[in-house]
Amino acid sequence: MNRTDRLLAIVLELQAAGHRRAEDLAATFEVGKRTIYRDIQALCEAGAPVIATPGRGYSLLEGYFLPPLRFTPDEALMLLLGGDVMAQSFDAEYQSAAEAAGRKIAGALPEHLREEVRALRESIRFVAEGASERETGQLRQLRRALVGRHSVQFRYHARSGQLAGGTWSER
Repeated sequence: MNRTDRLLAIVLELQAAGHRRAEDLAATFEVGKRTIYRDIQALCEAGAPVIATPGRGYSLLEGYFLPPLRFTPDEALMLLLGGDVMAQSFDAEYQSAAEAAGRKIAGALPEHLREEVRALRESIRFVAEGASERETGQLRQLRRALVGRHSVQFRYHARSGQLAGGTWSER
């Protein structure tokens, strides 16, 4: 068994058995105790919350190993866009956490969805609260057009700038 497989197997063993002593893990995986000590150290360095209790052995922090989550493209997009909004709204520490979470979510997507979600993240921007029901409906239509990669034609007039004063423009 290679080291990567053994590290995952140790996590699964600790999850299933609760507490396991280094001697027991060494016997299970047919390696020496020192190898188990190095593996436990590697797991800790990788962020696995391994707890060492004298006389009882190693265990995982309760609730650590959660089942994998599957997101639809729309769910992943909403989580990523929400993370983008939060990253803009808080300090550098939370911005860093939102970006790290976004990388994890994007990394878990299949390649074809990852590219689609990346393109949509670059195309969609957050609109502040206070939009009217009509504006919300229009935004929904625009979002569907973006997702479906459809062309959109619309007519508008500017509230300020050169076109202000009721001049209509078509795009």
